[in-house]
Amino acid sequence: MAPQMQQFNFKVVSAEDEDAEVPVAVAGQIMVDVQNLISHIGELMVRQELRTQDMLPDWIKDRFTLRMQGQGAGSRRDGALLEDALTKVCAELDRANLSTTVPEEVSNHIEAMCRREIAADVLALWDHLDGYTLTYGVEGDMRRFRMNARKSLETEASKDPSGMSGAIIGVVSHDPERRGRWLISNSQAPVPLQFSDSVPQQDRESFVGAGPLIATGCVVLEDGRMTGLRDVSACYVFPVVKFHRILTEDRDVLLLNPVLACPGYNATKGMWTLVNEDLGIDVSKPSWDEAVWAFHEYFMFLWETYAESNDEFEGEEKDVSDLLRSMAFP
Repeated sequence: MAPQMQQFNFKVVSAEDEDAEVPVAVAGQIMVDVQNLISHIGELMVRQELRTQDMLPDWIKDRFTLRMQGQGAGSRRDGALLEDALTKVCAELDRANLSTTVPEEVSNHIEAMCRREIAADVLALWDHLDGYTLTYGVEGDMRRFRMNARKSLETEASKDPSGMSGAIIGVVSHDPERRGRWLISNSQAPVPLQFSDSVPQQDRESFVGAGPLIATGCVVLEDGRMTGLRDVSACYVFPVVKFHRILTEDRDVLLLNPVLACPGYNATKGMWTLVNEDLGIDVSKPSWDEAVWAFHEYFMFLWETYAESNDEFEGEEKDVSDLLRSMAFP
């Protein structure tokens, strides 16, 4: 049985009289603001943990949707994903409380876009609290929301992430229509890649056909979507990716020891692969993101079949069961 979710509380009271009634419209707007904050924090969390490159599936938003239950707000899915996002919500409110200047935390364009949305959410929450007070946290550790870092958050909320440094997973190829130009792609839509002058020509050629690479440079964005990568200073192979959380539409599982996946790309078929030979996982999809989600689905099937089962296994099945259980928290 999944552990019960920790009970987070968001309580709105009148700033002048804590016993006064709070209009439904005010309380409802505050919960909408909290929901927006949860959704944007959750999306950033998923992007960072799974290293996805494109727009997230629609069901991800559903995983971060609060629903009223008998004992308060919670999620109808199994796992710690929503609880982890709520913990981060409290951390964001703490961040706005504790200092007049929030620390610089943006390291790439994806974080920049998400942090801009998160800062805007915190500001909207504060503005809608005019005349009211919000306390938040878990039982025994409730804090009052104060906006000490407004100017700093306003700067963060107004940042333009276009042209910011970023790291992109993809495969490099020659542009078939323009000589001397390169492309990078992690799906069926390649975008232009422009190398920095510091990257020698022979190095540029070596990246073509090298398989999955991580390219670092300045991301060009249009309407929030990547349309190119310029001033690329490096491209390097990555032999494995580590997943500390397995996430599917219905549930998520935190792992004590991460599962490893070896990336690959079949240029002939235009297919991305993720493989874990020890578990017998070998998925092949037309985009990086699809391969990631397929890997997680396959792992979850194995987890439910071999790690959570009370059956006795032998031979290779026992090896798989033992390996999966070694990844589990005690």
